Amino acid sequence: MQIQTHGIAALSLALVTSGAFAQDEIAPTPFDPLVWADVRVAVDSGRHMGGEEIGRTAWHTLVQSPGATWMRLEFGKDTELAQELQAAGDGAFIRITSLMDGDEQRLDAVSLAQWSHGSAHFNGDALLVELVTGGNPEPSRVRIVNVQAGQEPVREKSQCGSVDDRVFVQDNRVARIVPVGCTGWLINNDANHQFLTAGHCPAGGSMTTLHFNVPLSSSGGTIVAPAIADQYPIDSTSYQSNNGGVGADWCYFGAFPNSNTGLTAWQAYRTALDVVLPPTSTTGNQIRITGFGTDTGTANQTTQTHVGSLVSITTSSLSYNADTTGGNSGSPVIWENQGVAIGIHTHGGCTTSGGSNLGTSWNLAAPRNALTTPRGACRAMTFTPMATLPTRFAAAGGDTMDVTLASPSGAAAPAAARMLYRTEGASTWSSVNGTLVSGTTYRFTTPAFSCGSRVQYAFSARMGSTGGLCTFPSDMPRRWFTADVVTTSLVLWEDTFETSKGWTVSGTATAGAFDRNLPRGNGFQGDPTIDNDGSGQCYLTGRNAGVNVDGGTTILTSPAIDARGGFNPQITYARWFNCATGSNANQDTMTVEISGDNGASWVALETVGPTGTSSAWVRRTYAIGNYVTPGAQVRVRFTTSDIGAASVVEAAVDGVRVLADAALGWCGKEGDFDQDGTVGASDVGLMLLQWDLPGITDLDGDGATGGGDLALELLNFD
Repeated sequence: MQIQTHGIAALSLALVTSGAFAQDEIAPTPFDPLVWADVRVAVDSGRHMGGEEIGRTAWHTLVQSPGATWMRLEFGKDTELAQELQAAGDGAFIRITSLMDGDEQRLDAVSLAQWSHGSAHFNGDALLVELVTGGNPEPSRVRIVNVQAGQEPVREKSQCGSVDDRVFVQDNRVARIVPVGCTGWLINNDANHQFLTAGHCPAGGSMTTLHFNVPLSSSGGTIVAPAIADQYPIDSTSYQSNNGGVGADWCYFGAFPNSNTGLTAWQAYRTALDVVLPPTSTTGNQIRITGFGTDTGTANQTTQTHVGSLVSITTSSLSYNADTTGGNSGSPVIWENQGVAIGIHTHGGCTTSGGSNLGTSWNLAAPRNALTTPRGACRAMTFTPMATLPTRFAAAGGDTMDVTLASPSGAAAPAAARMLYRTEGASTWSSVNGTLVSGTTYRFTTPAFSCGSRVQYAFSARMGSTGGLCTFPSDMPRRWFTADVVTTSLVLWEDTFETSKGWTVSGTATAGAFDRNLPRGNGFQGDPTIDNDGSGQCYLTGRNAGVNVDGGTTILTSPAIDARGGFNPQITYARWFNCATGSNANQDTMTVEISGDNGASWVALETVGPTGTSSAWVRRTYAIGNYVTPGAQVRVRFTTSDIGAASVVEAAVDGVRVLADAALGWCGKEGDFDQDGTVGASDVGLMLLQWDLPGITDLDGDGATGGGDLALELLNFD
């Protein structure tokens, strides 16, 4: 096919920079490290009708800017894309492809509005732009009105002392804000897990896009754009900020989901920082600054970090001697001792002869108050189930759940309500649309599932067709609801570790003892960043980044478990163990043991390590009767240690359950306890053996096998 080409003489353009300070100095100098050429163009596709064929390329053009290091397109407000009708994918969309690396972005009517009629940042100097029509017969039109073409920047550099001690780090809690050239970071403190940065960033320049997983820059220092899947459009209506100088410089803002993946940054990376009040003393406390500061060569505006001392604390500001440069503005001020943030880096006060940098303290009430009155994409929708959500689904599908959705005052009404689901262990989520039954109450009907599987599920909706994505639970996919696909009650005992059920911790370890808590680490040392079953908490060896088992052994022991309510009961659990990092790697182990006599004696189930460990949750299932007698005093214990030369040992346990049968779900005919395909006398005999006990013979679910269950069993007779 012949491609229409639109060329841009990039070298003849004037360079455009914003007026923001990428890092305010005490006596600031205007400085923005991201530089581009800005040119008006007039590229018009004309109107093209849909309805003929879904996925038809109705128009295309090639936009070139010779010599540009990166490109970003801006579309006219009169660009129109036919929206989806019934089937997903039957609306029109713009497809933009970089001819340099093949990366691609799709923009439909919703995501085009969220991206403020602009594209992501593409590498290279040539973009293929296509208009793809769908089943909607309404017309669509594309108008390109402006092109940003990246150019080599000119920059300055500063640090505390004569040596720049920053080092590269991969940390998806922080993002590069472009084109202003600041740093933003994900927080755990609000419902939608949105962002903080410095107040002078939106005040002095343009904040359009967040970049995660940032690659190295070019040898000349020009930024290289990350994959389109790692770019998120910023919602300018969400800003709450103040540009009031040292101690009064902050911004709370939100971003829309990625237009290709449909995920928010939190959902994609599942890691964020808790923000807490700073310590009351500087003694012994260290500060880490991680962000996208300027540098020379390939390190420019990539993720770098440095740890220094906390110098001073006031009611509104902090000072510290961790190295920063322009572009670090907005970085989290991380209290290294606890692995939490205590402020926002805003001002550079260091020189090559010393000094200290400064930031806004979380002691300041204003940013904390802003989180209680979110705007735009930061606002959260409430989800209210009309009944207790089920913990078991029918394999044939058809279970219904009614949920009422409510947008905050002044926000658009709920739209695009969906139930999200996946089987345990799957890497991708599927969805079913909700049906509006009354007001803003939606009914969600489950599809068919594989009997014996365990389903993780959640709910999502938007505030209006172009509004921010809200989920229930709010921190999904870190947390979710679960349901076993069974026809008869299967679970005899379970613990998600959300409440205390009597587990005990013992051992000789001087640090990193098992603790029931939310994972708060960053995964750098092989520690979990999320629990296994989605409930939130698990037992782990130190919740904060950098805390692991040291100086001995830590032992986690369960309470007594009654395993008498089923046939061939099994114990299943998820465990995490990694000792593959650090200077003395692959030297330690994790053992799992079971007892049938209340802990008087123990039998090994498995030993993990010392080699072959990984940073991942692994589920294991064992038939209890193969090891001990399945009685009323079964216990399980997990032991891990750091013995000998110091090493990094990270362990965790979650989702412990005792199941009533060898299968992970009861998938036979109701009442066919011996699984011979029919309900007969042998099944009644098994029921009598379970009289007054819970388990799979408790057909009416009243907690014990009795006369009501026998009556139901006789009705099932073949």
